[in-house]
Amino acid sequence: MIVSRKFMIATFVLLLCFVVLVYRTKSFDRLISNAEGEQNIVIEISTDPSSTTSGSYHYQYHHENTDNPAPDPEDQEQISDVGPTEKLPSDKSATEPLNRNSGTATEPQNQNGGTAWSPTADPSASTPQPPTTIAPRGHIEPGKTDGRIGDSWKHVKDIGEIMNFVHSQCEKYHQRTAAPGEAKKPRMLIIPKNWREHMVLYSSNPKTGSTSFKKWINRIQGDTRPYEEISGVHSMRKYGNIEEAWKLARSKSNNPTSVTLADMVKPFYKVGFMRNPLTRLISGFRDKVLRRTREGMKGDMINIDPSLTPDSSDADKFAAFAEGVIKGTIKNFHFVPQAGKMKICDFPYDLIAQTETTSQQISAVQEHTNTTQFEFPGSRSEAGYDSVATVHLAHEFYDKVKPEIMDQIYQYYKWDFVLMGYTKLSNPNFPYLDFEQDFEKEFGPLDTESNKPHIENVNDIIRKAGSRGR
Repeated sequence: MIVSRKFMIATFVLLLCFVVLVYRTKSFDRLISNAEGEQNIVIEISTDPSSTTSGSYHYQYHHENTDNPAPDPEDQEQISDVGPTEKLPSDKSATEPLNRNSGTATEPQNQNGGTAWSPTADPSASTPQPPTTIAPRGHIEPGKTDGRIGDSWKHVKDIGEIMNFVHSQCEKYHQRTAAPGEAKKPRMLIIPKNWREHMVLYSSNPKTGSTSFKKWINRIQGDTRPYEEISGVHSMRKYGNIEEAWKLARSKSNNPTSVTLADMVKPFYKVGFMRNPLTRLISGFRDKVLRRTREGMKGDMINIDPSLTPDSSDADKFAAFAEGVIKGTIKNFHFVPQAGKMKICDFPYDLIAQTETTSQQISAVQEHTNTTQFEFPGSRSEAGYDSVATVHLAHEFYDKVKPEIMDQIYQYYKWDFVLMGYTKLSNPNFPYLDFEQDFEKEFGPLDTESNKPHIENVNDIIRKAGSRGR
């Protein structure tokens, strides 16, 4: 009995050691894999398309290959979009696959991979940024017009004209899916902490000047530091709790349980920004690939074009990058179409402004929100850092893209063009708006049932099946 007991104990200890060894080996392999940038967690978050109240979110976890050396605060802003009183759904399978809204959370680099990421670093301020808006983007001195995008002052649209155009396009092409009087939530809504004094509600859209707008909200909240010293602006903890606005709306209703998103946002001045998809894609490439990878390339780009090297031109790298985005091998929520995640047809915006003419349109926001005393920061696009500052550069990049991929790019982003009126490279008004263009000539037939973006919900399917006696 004594021998048997000792044998059992020894066997148990050996088995335990074996399990620990296997676990540590797998963990070590995963650590090495992550440190080399081969495997990173991607968190996809999207709002429920049928939701009109707070707290409806869907999460999906998968993996993405990336060579990014450090986390990008903008990539992680999505995971802070749940208020403290909002509940996560138990069903994590429902997503919006068309939008492919995904952000990557990468591991800090080890000693062999370069300098470790510091949580105090702000990659969003990786390039110089002017402290305040001085001159509009594209506004140049006489005699210096070679290759430049036209003066933005000549392309400013009246706010009423913009919103009327968007609404008419949404109706014409059946892109509105919210019920009359209701609304659907954009990807991210931000209010200042002192929102009762300054009723501005910002729908954040990356690569459209969101860093500048968030710095401005920080100024409204009382941050008096120079704009270039304000960092960490993509953390949702820095801003007001939108649940407080829900509570206020419910407290003023005779039937609090019936308060919808449209009811809650009604007192706010609701603003979002969009950008020409072509220049936005280049901006995303320059910021997320050229600046944030060691050799200005992602692994998926080499799979598309094996001839790429660190010394390849930015235009050649961009061609592979753009093809990867279109084919779905390079995924990042910075590169997905804007109209869907912004819900421009289903959310009651007061202004959908353009990054290209921010300087001229921000005054309307200031006047409606009692914020004229807070000067708006100059954006990096106005300084020529992130935007396509020349027509020549845009053509140089896209001339390297295969014709069939270029066609797919236009189709992938077609609703950004059609619903907002943005222009193709061939349009003399590029990259600004042109409401007079023939969209069906540019993008093919649009007024068809197949263009409806929504999927019938279960109740509609059951109702229709019942009417047929099934």
